[in-house]
Amino acid sequence: MQNIAVRRGKPEDAHHFSELVTLTSPTMFPIVFGSTVKKIMKNLFPHKRHYYSFDRSFFAEVDGKVAGMAQLHKLTARKGQTVRLSLLLLKYLKWRLPTKAVNLLKFDHLIKFVSRKDCYLSNVSVYPEFRSFGIGTKLLATIEEEVKSIGKKRIVLHAETHNTRAISLYERLGYKIESKSPSLKIKNRLFESFKMSKSITS
Repeated sequence: MQNIAVRRGKPEDAHHFSELVTLTSPTMFPIVFGSTVKKIMKNLFPHKRHYYSFDRSFFAEVDGKVAGMAQLHKLTARKGQTVRLSLLLLKYLKWRLPTKAVNLLKFDHLIKFVSRKDCYLSNVSVYPEFRSFGIGTKLLATIEEEVKSIGKKRIVLHAETHNTRAISLYERLGYKIESKSPSLKIKNRLFESFKMSKSITS
């Protein structure tokens, strides 16, 4: 595997985002957003300043082909981001929004435990055909350089407890499990995750 490059996301990456973001949690996202989750994510992505926006995204390419992605959140103006996302969801979910609202609030609740002094890493995903070639490592190295450049010193993420592959990658790259996060019960399904973090030195 050669010529791995990481770049910032662009609105035209919406299709790849919709595919990759659902790979990060193939059970949770359809429960939270419904059966049209990929269409919703594709619609949300081109808009700025919210949790699923292109302006929070980094994409890895191999020989010009999109191989994976990750999102980095600086956690500034957090309330404004939530309001903006809610308005966008109202636009795309319309009458279905009230039935999803409780699940969305639960899903968003974990981020509220992350300090504004930290950066939050989410939705790290690599297409199956590109796995085991160092794509995730390259993505996270780029993310760490970005964190350094904005003067923050710690990255926090949540990893589902059953996702041992991801947890092993994070631990190999210096992330440590801080605690087990509060469980989320969505439509009688229980989701459990670890809060992990890494200190970033300049």
